[in-house]
Amino acid sequence: MGEFDDLIDCLPHEAPALFVDEIVELDPGRSIRGAITFPTGHRVFEGHLPGEPIVPGVILIEAMAQVAGLSLVAGKDGERKNIRGYLAEVRHMRFRQPVGPDSRVEIHATLDRQFGPTTRFQVEASVNSQCVAEGEITVIGQVIDSE
Repeated sequence: MGEFDDLIDCLPHEAPALFVDEIVELDPGRSIRGAITFPTGHRVFEGHLPGEPIVPGVILIEAMAQVAGLSLVAGKDGERKNIRGYLAEVRHMRFRQPVGPDSRVEIHATLDRQFGPTTRFQVEASVNSQCVAEGEITVIGQVIDSE
């Protein structure tokens, strides 16, 4: 497991909608790398191309957005922030090849531009060092109350 995995606990998501297994690298305010493996039998494969299980593109987008959102939680100084990221926009997303069961998907999100609470990331998902999806994701950070 990655040394930054405690960040995952900051996501409000729970299984089966949590799409981050580990955070493998963090450069606060610049980039973050995470990963997820969709094992055979995972719910994302139910009813999606029976007989040819493929991770739906929208699930890959959500996984990339969750990793990017964790970059906001980490903050530029590396201290945890009480911020929740909400997916605001997906642009120029391209799917290069399908992702099947038991593939470890590595996700890299690099901060492209920040304007107020809105942050745009360049994102890439890869399997075995080959790009399977790439594009831009914009996340709006909203401060949450700590209770």
